Amino acid sequence: MMIVGLYARVSTKDKEQNPENQLIRLRAYCKARGWDFKEYIDYASGAKKDRPGLKAVMDDLPQLDGILVLRLDRFGRSLQNLLENLNQIRTQGKFFEAIDQGLKISEKKDPMNDFMLAILGAAAEFKRELISERVRDGMARARNENKKIGRPEILEKRGIDVTRIIELRESGKSIREISQLVGIKRSTVHGILKSVSEKLTTQN
Repeated sequence: MMIVGLYARVSTKDKEQNPENQLIRLRAYCKARGWDFKEYIDYASGAKKDRPGLKAVMDDLPQLDGILVLRLDRFGRSLQNLLENLNQIRTQGKFFEAIDQGLKISEKKDPMNDFMLAILGAAAEFKRELISERVRDGMARARNENKKIGRPEILEKRGIDVTRIIELRESGKSIREISQLVGIKRSTVHGILKSVSEKLTTQN
């Protein structure tokens, strides 16, 4: 029987994000085709290269027929790392499929698949860089105009440094890592970043 690896990723372990939402659909996809499966989960940013779930599914490739994800951005948003992993999957004679996008990479060399993969990966990376650049520009503008950045003043009264949280996020830290470094709950970090993003978007 065919066995595939189901890979799901969410950015944090906060209640707002649950890998089960992805896994439910991936399991249904396999069951409809009579495939067996093994599940792999990560709680990490897609930009982070070292993810235990991703490493596990890639290490298990010899025992799998392929890897399924819901969308390409769940597997990775760094174009170089994405292409490295997909080339490894192909060279081992396995397949990769992002079911929401109808993208399937087989073990055979296919110029059209290569082209689609490059476009999707580049678009995901561009989106991430664009958001990061917009946040940096918005912060600089707000500072020049002496505007407050972040949530209500109650955060300052609690001694929470919103600027440091944003800078840690821009440096590639996950919400969990920021939570540990700053000493506040992950849900609070998530709320601050969401609030800042919405505020800067409105300003821009």
